[in-house]
Amino acid sequence: MKTQHLAGIALGTLMLWPTTTSAKPRPKAYHQASASKSNGAKESANDKLPFPDVPRITAQEVAQRIKDKVDVVLVDTDDSVTYGAEHIKGAVNIAYDPTQDVTNEDQTLQALPGDKLIVFYCNCPHEEDSAPVVKEMWQLGYARDKVKALEGGLSRWEQLGYPLVGTDLPKGTQEKGE
Repeated sequence: MKTQHLAGIALGTLMLWPTTTSAKPRPKAYHQASASKSNGAKESANDKLPFPDVPRITAQEVAQRIKDKVDVVLVDTDDSVTYGAEHIKGAVNIAYDPTQDVTNEDQTLQALPGDKLIVFYCNCPHEEDSAPVVKEMWQLGYARDKVKALEGGLSRWEQLGYPLVGTDLPKGTQEKGE
């Protein structure tokens, strides 16, 4: 009986053991934010904003920059399927996956221009997936004032009625000429 109990504990421990490792681990703060995001807990006004040191930019400010034709690069950090379903018109897709090796992602991020404002966004209520990428950009040498997370993400952008493109949009509302 005691052997069965120990075997059960050992098996349970192995099931929780990570099966993959990455050559360059994600910031510890990301994993804490992800845990709170995925535990099903209800959000409240008292919840702390993850990555409070990451600068945010409002959807209104981004829309005005686009209208004024000020150089801004929009980067959607969702997976390619979600990006294809709907994204901000003109955005590029660089998917953020905290479980993967970031070497390839870093090479892609380094291809982004350093002389333009780069705005990362996700479909998360508090920039849980886009804010960590801003921090990665700092580690890659980008100026802190040149990379920001979109406050409220894609949900806020859509809530304000700004243009989206993608396959999940009702016919007739989809923007043309992306």
